[in-house]
Amino acid sequence: MYPINLDRSSAFQVNIPTPNQPTKLITAGQNFVAYDETLPPEEQSYLLPDLRQLLQESVPTQNTYKSSEVQRTIASEAVKRLDEQAKALIRKIRFKLNFDYTETPEAAEEWGFQVKQGTGNILLPTNRSERLALLDTYIAKEESRPPEEQFTAPNLAEVISLRDGLKTNLEARRASRSRRKDSYAARAESLEALYDTLRMAGGLIVLKKLNRKVTPALEKWGIEVTKRQSKEKDAEVAPAANGITTTTTNGAATTTMNGAETTPTAETSTNGSVDLNGTSEVVVELGGQG
Repeated sequence: MYPINLDRSSAFQVNIPTPNQPTKLITAGQNFVAYDETLPPEEQSYLLPDLRQLLQESVPTQNTYKSSEVQRTIASEAVKRLDEQAKALIRKIRFKLNFDYTETPEAAEEWGFQVKQGTGNILLPTNRSERLALLDTYIAKEESRPPEEQFTAPNLAEVISLRDGLKTNLEARRASRSRRKDSYAARAESLEALYDTLRMAGGLIVLKKLNRKVTPALEKWGIEVTKRQSKEKDAEVAPAANGITTTTTNGAATTTMNGAETTPTAETSTNGSVDLNGTSEVVVELGGQG
């Protein structure tokens, strides 16, 4: 791999959204393509066809991911709401059974409840799966009885509607989670490729059109260019006792002890090989050779 550094001393730095910023990255790619397509064919980027193709892949996967996440959220909130309603409804049913079967509480098991042996207490289900199983048994029991013997409160139709709504939203949540997982993997791959290609396309513009200089002209292609903050700092002198003085200049410390200077090994330069993000340097990496 050969890192190629361009315009290391530029006063500007380039910022390209990362795959962790999918909406901004796609917008950056669309802006690049929109401007590049206004140029004569002979001046258009060599990577323009690649960027078009990657946007065609990235946009649908991003939309699918967002849609599945919205549907998952809606279904999840509905499940929480319906589950609370199921808890309240089951408590009402238990109260009814406690009243009707005071002497024979074990009869409540026919409607899906568990009854504690010895005390005869009718127990409430402790989790959503148990609540759904109880509602299934309760509905089956009530439907097996003549209409005139069925409980009027709660209304059987109300119980069925609640049970069906809970099951429907649980399935919707599960399906949305599955779609989100699948679309996330597809989206991640296309966004990584879009990010790499956009970085390379920006580097080629600097190399071929801007005389190897990072300038605000890149913004015509939708690439954000900002003024780089100066890293230069005034020297700071910190006097110390016993004739020892430490001077710090641009991050490098020099210590004077009784008139003799000692300078530690220079720190690693912050202007190393980096990509287009957050730096004035443009790196084109050529792989395949040592």
